[in-house]
Amino acid sequence: MKNNYLILVVVCFLLSACGGGGGHSIEVHATDPVPTIVSFDLVDSFGVDTAVSNRALEIDPFTDGGLFDLRWRVNSLEDYEVNIRVNSRPDVNNSILIYSDLCGAGLKCDQGDELICQYTADYYLSCGGALKRDIKGLPQDVYLMLEICDLDSSYCVYRDYPVSML
Repeated sequence: MKNNYLILVVVCFLLSACGGGGGHSIEVHATDPVPTIVSFDLVDSFGVDTAVSNRALEIDPFTDGGLFDLRWRVNSLEDYEVNIRVNSRPDVNNSILIYSDLCGAGLKCDQGDELICQYTADYYLSCGGALKRDIKGLPQDVYLMLEICDLDSSYCVYRDYPVSML
């Protein structure tokens, strides 16, 4: 009888130890409203796609009219703000905002989107048909950034790619 009681206590302990943590962490992650970046890719003027290559990126205003593509996917339970930025360093502080939009369920850019951007010979950069931004004060080697921001807090996250603007 003592052995059965000991076995029962050990089994109960093991069951409670195994079942407690796994479900809780999954539940917290599933209901976390803060947006996260799943992927961010860029296709440069010469067809280098960051989704399949780690070659250096170059954007040339004289190749295909300076057009290049940006793509992103996010995981967000709520609407979020997407920003495309450029800077001389891999940081959103003091960067130049190139494009901004509100994304989420029922909007054009739900959990991701693709933008066509253009770099012109007179040093202007634009994405998605938005206003052209003058970047002539920046060096030739810059960082193009995707920034995703939560609408209900000050939380933002970003990813960047170093790019040579020829």
